[in-house]
Formats: sequence, structure tokens, C-alpha cells
Amino acid sequence: MRDRIEDAAKRAFSEFGYKGTTMDQIARLAGVSKGAIYLHFPSKEALFQHMLGEIIQQVREAFESSQREGDDYFHNLERGLRTLMQFRGDHAIVSKLAQEVRQFGTEQAREGLAAIERAILDYLARYLSRGMELGVVRPCRADLVAFVLFRAYTAVLRDFPSVGGHLAEDDLYHLFTGVFVDGLRLRADEEQGQARGNEWG
Repeated sequence: MRDRIEDAAKRAFSEFGYKGTTMDQIARLAGVSKGAIYLHFPSKEALFQHMLGEIIQQVREAFESSQREGDDYFHNLERGLRTLMQFRGDHAIVSKLAQEVRQFGTEQAREGLAAIERAILDYLARYLSRGMELGVVRPCRADLVAFVLFRAYTAVLRDFPSVGGHLAEDDLYHLFTGVFVDGLRLRADEEQGQARGNEWG
């Protein structure tokens, strides 16, 4: 029954957004009574938060599934960024929440999108921190760099096609390497300097 309720909630939030979804709709779609839903979820907000938790888990899985063992760290990072952007654009609930925020400014929808974005930024920051540990990313504030990468990719994918036309995967990768990688990659001379500093430390 819980699975039926969750599936119905996904359909409802995807079609009607947060504001337009009611427990009556979810009960009807699930083929259960409203009281049965309350046995599992005390409110629409609790059900919505549960859906957000699932989406955040899917964000992590999407990024991890884009990684190719043995590939260059920065290839994997750029591919992960593209995958996250595609996930955000293609996911029905996320798209509906974004539309709802634009049209109605619903606070719960805004907060839901913010929670998803925080999860994406946190995951990117941890990936950058791992790059620093591996010695391929120069020391930086990982949360700030993650924010810049995320915002830049969002703007390029959302706004550039209306100005400059279609973007191929190669276009995005060359942009990423030309603008970001040279600034992020730890060069051999810096690595040696860092090692000397560690020796003196």
C-alpha cells in the first residue's frame, strides 16, 4: 500500500505541483482511502518531504552513474555536471516545482527546489574535495567552486541556446576545460611546492 501511495504522490506532484496536489487526489490515484495515507504519512508536507528525499538520492545516483572508472578526473566531473543538469531538467517533479515557483511563487515548492540544489552543491563540493585529496585539484574552497560551476552550467544550458543555438557535448567540454580546468588543476610545480611546504610543516 505504501508503494501505491508513493507512486500516486509522484504522479500528483508531477502533474499538479505542490500547491495543486491534495491528499484526496493522491488517495484517488492510489485507490485507497485518505485515512490509509495518514497511516503512513501524517500530512501532505511529510509526503512531499519524503518525495524530496527520494529525488536527492536519485541526484547522487545520477552523478555516480555518469562516472567512468579509469577516466580523467575532470572528464568525470564535467560529465557529472551535464548529467545533473539533464536530471534536473528531465525530472517531472523538479520541472513542475520550477514552473510553480515561476508562476505562483509557492514557498514549499521554492524550498523543495532549494533542498535539491543544496544536495547537488554538496555532492559537487565533496567531489572537488576528493580531487584535492587525490592531488589533482589545487587547494580551494570546494563549496564556493561547486556553486560557481553549478551556476555557470545552469546559465549556459538554460540561456545560451536562445542566443547561440545548439550546444554539443564537445562544446560544453571545451568550455569547461578552457574556463575551469586550467584554474582547478593542480600543476606539477604547485604539487612540488605543496610537498615542500608539507615537509617544512
